[in-house]
Formats: sequence, structure tokens, C-alpha cells
Amino acid sequence: MILAIESATPQTSVALVCGGQVAGETVLPSGRQPSETILSAVSGLLAGCGVAHADVSCVAVSAGPGSFTGLRVGMAAAKGFCYGWALPLAPVPTLSALAFRFPGEGRVLCPVLDARKKEVYAALFRWEGDGPARLTPDLAIAPDALLDRLPSGRIVFCGDGLRALGAMARDRLGDRAEVVEGPAGLPTAGAVGILGERAFLAGAVQDPRGAVPAYVRPSEAEFRQPSPRRR
Repeated sequence: MILAIESATPQTSVALVCGGQVAGETVLPSGRQPSETILSAVSGLLAGCGVAHADVSCVAVSAGPGSFTGLRVGMAAAKGFCYGWALPLAPVPTLSALAFRFPGEGRVLCPVLDARKKEVYAALFRWEGDGPARLTPDLAIAPDALLDRLPSGRIVFCGDGLRALGAMARDRLGDRAEVVEGPAGLPTAGAVGILGERAFLAGAVQDPRGAVPAYVRPSEAEFRQPSPRRR
């Protein structure tokens, strides 16, 4: 059994996954900080599914990119469960988990998350076999620059970055753009858990002590740090 946490977007969720299937999933209340609700949500999920923490083999966490605060809270919670229950950690790239929601052999997927500063976090994938194969690394990029990098053919766009990109994609690509907006286009803990279970079975897990979120670019606080003075 895999416990999964997704907190990279405002729609935080937790899930239990076993055998490639979502055994249970809870979306946390909007408008509240994930730090206030993740622990109680996990406790309720375990009880609701009749699962003891001893049945959990690994913790999967959405590792970014995404909301810096959300990623830190989710990673801290995941590490807490790992430390408390002596479990390995499976960090899952958030854009991969989002792309995983839209299967279809040969389908080109472009998940985009709000990066602020007039940019989006994005990557390109092509669905091959049982999952999305990565075509690009994760990027922090302006929407118009992202559209300039797209391959030919139909492309599925999803994620909360569509506020900046959705209309532009429709105008530029026309019928080639399939835009999935709203909650249906956001990453879920269930998808994180399925990919985390695959990583666990492949032995691709980490010691939680060394795991850090993949921010893609420096945080606002790091941007504001003064450069060291030259002597």
C-alpha cells in the first residue's frame, strides 16, 4: 500500500494506492492551509479504507514544480510519515503525475502550472504504453515561448497555468489544442500514488533525509537575497 500526497497546487489531496489502483482519495478543503489538514486527512483516509499504518510500504509525494509553500508542506508531511513509520520516500515529478491523468496512445500532453512572474511551469510528454514518456525537462517559461516550442499535431493542455495559456493556445493552435480546465485538469494524489508505487517496485526510492522539492527556479526569497560583497 502506498500513501500519496499532492500539494503542488491549491487543490491538495491524499490517497492510498495498491496494485495500480486508487483504494481511496481525499481532496482537502479549499481555503485552508495544507499544513492544517494533511495529517487529519491521512488519518481519516486510513480509517475509512480500513488500513493501518503498518500496511503502508512507501510514501509518495508530489515533488514539484508547483507552489513553493505547498511543495514544502507536502514534502515535510511525507518525511514525517516516513520517519515515524520507517518508510522510504518516492518523490514524483508533479508534471508527470498531471500528464498521467490523460491516457491515450500517442497523445501529446502539455501540463502547465502557474509559476507567476508571467511564466508557467511546463513539460511535454507523449503517452507510450502504460504512461507518459517525457519529451522535455521541466521548464519555467513564458507562455508564448512555450507555444513556440510545441510539436505538430493535436496537444492536450491541462493545469492551473491555463489561466495564462489557455486562450493563447486556442488562438494560436485552433483545433489542435485540447484544453482541460478546472479540477479535472489538476494533479491528484491518486496519480502521484500510482507513479510512486511503480518507483517503489522498481527500487527507485529515496532516503527521506536527502529528498528536496524540485522548484525549477529559485524562490522569491532567494531572488531577493543580496549578492555577496566583493572584497
